[in-house]
Amino acid sequence: MENFTITIAKSGHKTLHYTNGKQTIRIHSAYDPVKEAQRIVQQYNPKRASIIIVCGLGLGYHVLALKDKFPQRTIIVVEKDKNLIQLVKQEFPEVFTCASIVNDEEEIARVLESIDIRSFRGTALLVHRPSYSLHPEFYDALITNTHKQISSRISDLLTRFEFEELWVKNIVLNAKQMHTALPVKSLFGKFKGIPGIIVSAGPSLIHSLDALSQAYDKAFIVCVDTAYKVLERHAIRPHIVMTLDAQTHSIKHFLGITQKPVLLADVVSSPRVTRLIEKKFFSTTAKYYTAPDGSLHRESTPIMEWIQNFTGQIGDIQSGGSVATSAFDLLLAAGCSAIVLVGQDLAYTGREIHSRGTHHNDDWLPVINRFNNLDTINQNVIQKRKIKYVPSNNGSTVITDFVLDLYRSWFEDSAKRVPTPVYNTSTGGAVIANTTFTPLQALVEKWKKPPVSPQEIISHELSHNNPINTQSLSRKFSHLHHKLQELQTAALQDIDSLYAILDDEDMDTLCSPFMRKTLFYIARHNLEKQKVDTLIKDSALAAARELLKIFAKL
Repeated sequence: MENFTITIAKSGHKTLHYTNGKQTIRIHSAYDPVKEAQRIVQQYNPKRASIIIVCGLGLGYHVLALKDKFPQRTIIVVEKDKNLIQLVKQEFPEVFTCASIVNDEEEIARVLESIDIRSFRGTALLVHRPSYSLHPEFYDALITNTHKQISSRISDLLTRFEFEELWVKNIVLNAKQMHTALPVKSLFGKFKGIPGIIVSAGPSLIHSLDALSQAYDKAFIVCVDTAYKVLERHAIRPHIVMTLDAQTHSIKHFLGITQKPVLLADVVSSPRVTRLIEKKFFSTTAKYYTAPDGSLHRESTPIMEWIQNFTGQIGDIQSGGSVATSAFDLLLAAGCSAIVLVGQDLAYTGREIHSRGTHHNDDWLPVINRFNNLDTINQNVIQKRKIKYVPSNNGSTVITDFVLDLYRSWFEDSAKRVPTPVYNTSTGGAVIANTTFTPLQALVEKWKKPPVSPQEIISHELSHNNPINTQSLSRKFSHLHHKLQELQTAALQDIDSLYAILDDEDMDTLCSPFMRKTLFYIARHNLEKQKVDTLIKDSALAAARELLKIFAKL
């Protein structure tokens, strides 16, 4: 029986022993655990690291000493024994005010979510040897996981930097379309008792088309943009087509269509798409996470919090990185009684990239010849990716890759957390844990038509609700257009005037996404004021010029 015992050291401080039934191990000094901790920390140098990861909690003496010497650093303590964590919380609650104590991967993720990764300057490791020696495999695994999660957050940040300017550009241009659209929140809670279907463009979609055509009056069908051409070519109508791709090539999903669908577009979506479709809803992506103190935090799309001060709330949809994950959250918010995944192979079923009939196949048709057929093209794409084999719904294995497997993990985790049953109907695709594999035809035959059909609900919302009100936003944009001209002039003349304009809350909100890389660079380096002023001036001038081009299109 493993247990920790607190005794009194010769110095009068509490100390800790660990007993596993065979031997007793001292976790702290039997003479003076406080001086021992101070000596450990005195010899420790985390260099420029902004996060210190500690292996082993003990009674927290070394943690308190760390915070005393490095008060500005973030401290994360990994501890294997949950009972010890509770013991320290009772005996030394001050430890929990200066560090985050974690026991598993999910707790690490919550802590990292609450850290502003823009100020990240690396990690440093402090190993509390007596604690580490008890469970080295556990600590090694969790430290590796922590570094992976931090790398993922940095990757997300760099992706955000890469796309943030495009997102803001699209949001401003889509504001011109908002008065013709409804906020997605008008759909929330309207589909209670009705199952929801997410139609994705995996290779198995082609085998579900007959069942989909029979589900129109029984289920709320949400189709991702990639899959829409496949449905249209088989005369199948979804109730909504969902898009969130900011890049202009997303228009390819809609070129050549004969039946324009009802569109649900994220505010960052390409304006070429939102201009093309008349009947539409707008949504905004937001991420909700629980901070270490238990409070709920919300991270929204750049400038959308500011935009909604003028338009009113549009409606949040959480995303796991793909339009299908956003559709999953939409069906939850809509109140659907079940979530059904169709064409969500998350694998190269039959060694194909997508279902036949997507725009990708259209792009490949001009280069097909007797030496280069579709199978060859698919194989060439797959061979360039880091592939692996995973269990398939047909009882064998199927090829997937790193990115698709990440999405599979997202769906598995989400299906486990929601109270709504989740069904996977993708024959031949990857097994998705925590979902029930059932052929779509079997589900459709079991469902009954609801008293009010999904199409009637959509039609009612489109005809009986007011579109997004953009009058106040238009006036604000007009004012900011003049301020941007002032900023451009100040950037060429007077640095003090430039800072005064950037201090304006509205201007700061609008310009920051275009200056983010520069601000991030300045935060990570100790620069002289003259150098900072030059970087700010050049960045502000570039931001003003780009924004004035965007406003000219309004």
